[in-house]
Amino acid sequence: MGYLHDALKTSLPPEELELLPSGFDRVGHVAILTLPQAIIHRSEEIAGALLRLKGVRTVALREGPITGRYRRPKIKVIAGDPNTETVHKEHGCLFKLDVARVMFAPGNLFERGRIAGLVKPGEVVVDMFAGVGQFSIPIAKRARPGRVYAIELNPVAYRYLRENIELNRVEHVVVPLHGNCEEVAPLGVADRVIMGILHVTHKYLPLAMRVLKPTGGVIHYHESVPSKLRFQRPIERIISSTRRTVEILNKRVVKRYAPGVDHVVIDAKVGPGRDDENIYDLATKSNKKNWVPT
Repeated sequence: MGYLHDALKTSLPPEELELLPSGFDRVGHVAILTLPQAIIHRSEEIAGALLRLKGVRTVALREGPITGRYRRPKIKVIAGDPNTETVHKEHGCLFKLDVARVMFAPGNLFERGRIAGLVKPGEVVVDMFAGVGQFSIPIAKRARPGRVYAIELNPVAYRYLRENIELNRVEHVVVPLHGNCEEVAPLGVADRVIMGILHVTHKYLPLAMRVLKPTGGVIHYHESVPSKLRFQRPIERIISSTRRTVEILNKRVVKRYAPGVDHVVIDAKVGPGRDDENIYDLATKSNKKNWVPT
């Protein structure tokens, strides 16, 4: 039934025990949970149970979904140390972040390790929505890429990204780029593109195709999608976004995002070609400082 159920089975009535979440997120010393409104009045007892876990010093309540261009979480500390800045360890990497100011999804743990295991020696990787480096840094440490371009718009997340690059000693591999990926993404350089954002990912597919080398490469495309359209919609969107050949290498559900909604990832191999005949002119017009000609 889960830790919370076992810890509170003598404190809560059966009807409230059934409403307890089966789990919670742990980021460094912070435990983050989501509670139904019917047991919000039990927050103090639930938080107390979490504070008894080794290493947990702060308990926070998730108050809503991540929204906005900066992907800022909506959480509130309800017990313990009010400091929400922490250092999280994952896949042998250290991530410093403030869980109240930047997004970090512990539920994507397997996916981050999976991608790092796919990168081949010498590959150039472009992480279009890098956050604090949760994909870029494991790739740099566990694989042997030639270069990883990590792009992040949120200035707070970008500051932590730079700190984490130094903390993990991958400055020689990871190039942090601050800004909108439409303005700063290097074009025509990537063997592999990571699109680890949800809700609006499809809008950036044409850009991802231009970021790939003319010889082709692999795109890891994430999307939140109704379960009944689980793989159909994202695959159709990838294929329709390019004139190149597309081969679907893998498709999987990362996790259940919401009732009736899945977070899926599609690995798509894109063949040789160009998606914009005026790619060099486009880069010049946008003043892309990180443009690397092929």
